[in-house]
Amino acid sequence: MDKLKIIFVGIPDMAIICLDNLLAKKFDIIAVVPPKKNHETYDYFKSFVTAKGLNFIEFENSPNDKDCLDKISKLNADIGVVCSYNYLLSQDFLNTTKMGYINCHPSLLPDYRGANPYFHIINNGEKISGITLHFMDKTFDTGDIIYQENFEILPFETMGTLFNRTTYMISDALIKVLTSIQNGDEIKRIPQKTGDFKKALKVDGNFRIRWKTNSVLEIERLIRACNPFYNAYTDFRATRFKIVKASIIEQKHNFELGRIIKADENSFMVAAKDGAVCVEVAQIGTWGYFTPRDLYYTFSPKTNEYLI
Repeated sequence: MDKLKIIFVGIPDMAIICLDNLLAKKFDIIAVVPPKKNHETYDYFKSFVTAKGLNFIEFENSPNDKDCLDKISKLNADIGVVCSYNYLLSQDFLNTTKMGYINCHPSLLPDYRGANPYFHIINNGEKISGITLHFMDKTFDTGDIIYQENFEILPFETMGTLFNRTTYMISDALIKVLTSIQNGDEIKRIPQKTGDFKKALKVDGNFRIRWKTNSVLEIERLIRACNPFYNAYTDFRATRFKIVKASIIEQKHNFELGRIIKADENSFMVAAKDGAVCVEVAQIGTWGYFTPRDLYYTFSPKTNEYLI
């Protein structure tokens, strides 16, 4: 068939990377639909899109507004692509292209449907994850699957590294899928299984480290799952103490949980269930990041002090 006429819908950063790759591969992006004007990425995304000379379709209240739908429908696009968009698109919106819209999701659906699978995948200790491309229907992340690819979660994976890995994999997968469609290849659509699957529920923002109830494995996973977009935190000398990076020692002990069991210029260790958490990078209050050496010489933490 002729070159596909594509509507692109998205929110940075995934949207920027995928859109840029599609343009580099000479796909015909005939319009871009951004987030709402009050979204923190709106101005940045608009600058990027308009600098590329692309048609930028804004809306006042919702992408499902009649005015926005009319603008898109008049373009007579073949297909749409959605990258990291957190507004539920109506069936009327999905009908504005001939073939519908392909959504890009950073998990192996049907597991971890939702806006932020990255945190939950790491925090739950998953060993395998992946990406999914699927045609959209009227609910989030439930349409027919057309592409999946899995990979192993690395031992020191963070939310940031997982976000980057999946975003670039999705960018490449989009090229493969859209090239196949453009070449007229048959695309197999696999309906998603029904049942009870792991969910990527909205995180509540409470990332306090629970020294008295969580194991060292659970604490270390929480720290990685928060890095760098959230903050796993505790309190030290009545000051918020954010732990950015840590390693663990698994062993039985008789120390009171939350107690600092070693503090010198080389290490900062805290007792937890089934071992110790070795703090490697932390932030105290509104100051910058500290290594054990920085902590020792700046704050002089002492053995037998506690984190709560």
